[in-house]
Amino acid sequence: MSSKQIGRGCLRCLPVQEQVIERCREVEGVVIGEGAFAPGPAVWVGEREVAHFDVGGGLDVRLTKDVIRHRRAELARDDRVSFRTGASDWIAINITEPADLDWAVALVGDAVTANIGTARPGSPPTGAALERRRRFH
Repeated sequence: MSSKQIGRGCLRCLPVQEQVIERCREVEGVVIGEGAFAPGPAVWVGEREVAHFDVGGGLDVRLTKDVIRHRRAELARDDRVSFRTGASDWIAINITEPADLDWAVALVGDAVTANIGTARPGSPPTGAALERRRRFH
């Protein structure tokens, strides 16, 4: 986990990843659970994971192919955004400045909106169900 922190002079500031996850808890429809794609907490909509931090500290966001296609020009102009090769539901974003926090949480909110209508209702997987998913990723 990154030790980079948001804010100045705050002895109890949380690392960026924790701040993003905590702020995402406030997004309607979100449940925080253990990640299937990377270790640590992830943002879930029903039984679908929509955001997590990868081992390098970048935030992977499942915007969906449709949203990425419609917003590609906007996203491509932003140096904080990386696309996966080929068609993918996911983008990677890099949070480097305090102001990036609001932007990152807004993108996760967009991912929730894009996925909520098609995600299987329910809770994030745990235990054996989570381990089964991890084997496929």
